Amino acid sequence: MSVDQFRGDDTKTEVVVNLMIPKKLFQWVDDGNEYKFEGLVDVRVFIQGETAAQDAFRILEKSVDRPGLNERLVSMVQQSRFLLTRGSVVFTATITDLSSKQVYVSTKNVIIRKIDDSYLSTSDLILCTFLKREKEFDEGSINRNGITITPNPSSVFGLGRPMLYTYGELYGFNNDNGTYTLNYKIYNQQGKELIHRGPFIKNKPGESSVETFGMNIMGLLAGRYRLRLDIQDDQTEKNTFIDREFFVVKEQPVDFKSNITIILDAMENDELNDFLDIVGYFMTESELQTLIKSDRTEQIVQIANFFEQRDFDSETSQNEFYNRLNKYLAIADQQFSTRNFLGRNTDRGRVLILYGRPKDIESYNANEERLSYEIWHYDDSDKGYVFIFINKEDGSGMFEQIHSSHPNEFRNYRWKDMIIRGTTNLIDF
Repeated sequence: MSVDQFRGDDTKTEVVVNLMIPKKLFQWVDDGNEYKFEGLVDVRVFIQGETAAQDAFRILEKSVDRPGLNERLVSMVQQSRFLLTRGSVVFTATITDLSSKQVYVSTKNVIIRKIDDSYLSTSDLILCTFLKREKEFDEGSINRNGITITPNPSSVFGLGRPMLYTYGELYGFNNDNGTYTLNYKIYNQQGKELIHRGPFIKNKPGESSVETFGMNIMGLLAGRYRLRLDIQDDQTEKNTFIDREFFVVKEQPVDFKSNITIILDAMENDELNDFLDIVGYFMTESELQTLIKSDRTEQIVQIANFFEQRDFDSETSQNEFYNRLNKYLAIADQQFSTRNFLGRNTDRGRVLILYGRPKDIESYNANEERLSYEIWHYDDSDKGYVFIFINKEDGSGMFEQIHSSHPNEFRNYRWKDMIIRGTTNLIDF
């Protein structure tokens, strides 16, 4: 998932969410006449834990012939657009295969910035595998200002994607019929400039402009790179720049370990830390401490190894443990998100992610004598075990865990006292 920002209206920023959805996530079904799959995509914007915007839609693919391996490896690009005010938001994209009921989820934390014409500024750069200026375009294509693009949300280029294109918008030029200068530069991880394209001197079309760029990147070694666009208004001598990271691979990764390494490496630091917190639910204390003390590169290696070791079925190309985690992350966010927390970061979300769906849930509404609470029943042992959650503030929706009979959880045998209104009880472990 990539999130790119553009100038919106006077008070809001236009935010474009691009998703790259592999067809291999879906189960093709033979209905006797054709092969097809159907999925549901749900893109949501969370502000302070509450859903502020949503774009949900279905995707349907059909084929007369049985899809081969190459067809299954193709990815679809879908786009959602939102107008958002400045501030911190969380984007989640949940993809559900309506045949297998398998759920996949991606999350990204973003700071929405204000973009206007009062100073020289830029939109984000959209990285693309295809870009062409067209007067007419298909209804299903992605087109912006007369330019048809195929975004590459993964930012991974190489075999099968040798051309890197960029689309960006510039704002805040003085409308003086003057010129502006562009320079495109590519740096390696050590900050060394490897490629310089420019200077390109252009006439100002007005107060804003659309800029596109393309180059073949197969001459670069496999690795992580940073593309920079430098802009200067030649009359005012004001300048600005925008950076975008991308990756070059020389072999198409088909195994899970290679794919998850690329996914983790593409995460921002705060995204990676949030993901590590979730994975930490499943780790031993020793594994968790080793992970915390490691640097970013070592953490990515450890997480990739962690998923590989816990795969339920190593004979398949997918990692069932990773798929299970994504499924319950999506359910937790949908069912338990509050004003201040995503569902995955709540007590009920943690238990759902770690132990799966309970066999039964007893829900008790609040009344004059007691607070609302829930009892979750699991039967994974001879006697089974329970989790007790209490809502201390009526209507807040925030349930806290106060007891469990699970051997790895804390116990509070006086939990029944805690649900009574007006009582102050210490937790008895």
